Amino acid sequence: MFNKFNLIEANTVDEFWDILSPQKTLGDKPSQFIYRGQRDASWHLIPSILRKNSPSKIIFGQREMTADEQIFSERAILEQFVKQCDLLGLKIVNDSAELRGNLDPRTYPTDKYYINPSEWPNEELIELMALAQHHGVPTHLLDWSKRSYVAAYFAASTALAKHDIEENNTKIAVWALNVEKIRSYKNINIIKVPGSTSSNLAAQSGLFTVLKQPIGRGQPFPQKPLEDEFASFPNTPLWKITLPVKYTAKVLDLCELYGVSASTLFSGFDGAAKAVKDWINKCRYLNLHQKSE
Repeated sequence: MFNKFNLIEANTVDEFWDILSPQKTLGDKPSQFIYRGQRDASWHLIPSILRKNSPSKIIFGQREMTADEQIFSERAILEQFVKQCDLLGLKIVNDSAELRGNLDPRTYPTDKYYINPSEWPNEELIELMALAQHHGVPTHLLDWSKRSYVAAYFAASTALAKHDIEENNTKIAVWALNVEKIRSYKNINIIKVPGSTSSNLAAQSGLFTVLKQPIGRGQPFPQKPLEDEFASFPNTPLWKITLPVKYTAKVLDLCELYGVSASTLFSGFDGAAKAVKDWINKCRYLNLHQKSE
């Protein structure tokens, strides 16, 4: 059993920012990193659809689901997303009779992914999943970015939206994965989709990971974190950089200084509104922090 990831605990904003600098290299070369920001450093790398409180479980009454039931619920959620897009006259990516057929519940019993859950997710649905995920719909994909400071923004922004001064003992995290060194990990796929799939995806230099789960039909679907996959070999390609949550307002200031903000990462009025929310959360946090000193 080897280390799942390398841990770097930054104690200052400057240290955190310097570690994430595109000019710096984590570990040995060759290296090409992708990054993911999370507001709580204790969280695992699990896509939203597989977490304990996942909305996919609502379909089956919040109980533990079998692998085929998990796939059924994920497809049902995507089908609902497509239906709502149709009602609004919104064009979805790669729309075709074949794609619609992949979401038709009548095809489930004979679908190869339903019969062999180890093959899920269906590659023909990946771009639809990416589009849905970047508009808040939970999917099997785990978001990453090619840009370290984008990951830092998401960690800081979501932390400020959820934490208050009483929770200053927590930490945010930016995960860094060296995709040049994951060829030995056959269950991990790096998913890149065209920027035209979503303007948000393009602005965020987004891409995804998928962890294939070796599982049979009727068995419980495992909630295996991505980092567990790296315990089998030495020299893990995964890093976790943490920073005390009390510095998140300063992280957002640095992100904005480097042109990374809600208004540059989200399109249209959504970006403007998200930027206002970030500003409000930062003011609230700073006011609370000043009162506590």
